Amino acid sequence: MVMERMSGQTLGRTRPCPLPLKSCLKPKPMAISAAYLHFHQGPCPLRRGWLVKTQVMAAVKMEKKTLTKAVEKVRTAQMNRFPRVQRGVALITILLVVVIATVLATAMVSDQHMSIQRTRNFLTMNQARQYALGGEELSRQILWDDFEQGEGRDYLQEEWANPNLQFDFEEGEVQIQIEDLQGRLNVNSLGGQGAEYQLARVRFTNLFAGLGIDPAHIDRIADWIDEDTNARNLGAEDFEYLALKLPYRTSGQMIADVSELRLLLDLEQEDYEQLLPNLVALPSTSSPLNVNTASAQVLQSISDGLGFETAELLVSQREELQGFGTVLEFLQSPELAGTGISGNGLGVQSAFFEVRVKARFRERFAYLTSIVQRNPTDGSMRVIYRNSSKKIIPLVKDPDASSEKTTDA
Repeated sequence: MVMERMSGQTLGRTRPCPLPLKSCLKPKPMAISAAYLHFHQGPCPLRRGWLVKTQVMAAVKMEKKTLTKAVEKVRTAQMNRFPRVQRGVALITILLVVVIATVLATAMVSDQHMSIQRTRNFLTMNQARQYALGGEELSRQILWDDFEQGEGRDYLQEEWANPNLQFDFEEGEVQIQIEDLQGRLNVNSLGGQGAEYQLARVRFTNLFAGLGIDPAHIDRIADWIDEDTNARNLGAEDFEYLALKLPYRTSGQMIADVSELRLLLDLEQEDYEQLLPNLVALPSTSSPLNVNTASAQVLQSISDGLGFETAELLVSQREELQGFGTVLEFLQSPELAGTGISGNGLGVQSAFFEVRVKARFRERFAYLTSIVQRNPTDGSMRVIYRNSSKKIIPLVKDPDASSEKTTDA
């Protein structure tokens, strides 16, 4: 008897082979895993082991079930794995789409908001500009009403000279200041000829002396205006300006704005600031000086013998009289007795006015500076200059203000 052990188990004892000899001798190869083989010394002539069919089938079935379960587990694991991966990718894709859509929607809303805001600002600013132009037209109406009164003179107690003209509109307001430009010395009068030029030169010489400014600039102003290239005694022409580090030429025509004086040779900023409130650039070489609106500094330039203190007395006197009625009345003032001042180049009526407008519509502001010329014969007016970049500078201090400081409007 032979005892065989497989997988740590005893296969059992020997017994005769129940199969016929013929059947036992037939080779029946089978793939048996972990099968129980029973060997014996029975009637089998070849002494070979035989396989118990029932045990083999049971082992095969058990092996198939085990294999099937293993395959099912693998398939189930694979089926469970891939959908999870797919669901994760789908979720990320959805989130990415949502983020992109959110960014695009935000950009569209922001762009639309900016477009609406730009349109709103444009319309608001345009309305403010229209208010400013309306203020200019209103100032022309005020000057026309002044002409219609028929006094034949202009003085600082009239309505147009009120520095606090203000008009309220729906969601806005307009502030207007009107100044008589013929209360200043006209720089273009230095471009005149003969007696006209000599009179202008005397007045500029007195003004520059009163302000402590080098009188050489008078000749330089004249050379800046004239068309020739011949320099006057203390003047300067093209060849001197071309020798500068940043070369340029003289104008050779009437000055369009007083700011051109900054181009004069060697004119200091401090001197320019002193001259600025006393000078004007009018489109004419002959413009009478209005003695009813000129400052004391300008009045003292009329004559060599007229001091600044005397000029201040004349200003006080005209305020009491509400302006001189005629030039003769001005010359007959006690303060001018014995001075020998001529009435040439003097007047009591003006033709050029500067209008400064500050307009507000909602939160936007617009500024406009215009020069209006009024015909002294029929009162007709035309705008000869317009600038929307200058801000209003108060002409006088507010008498109700507790502080003496003034600021740009």
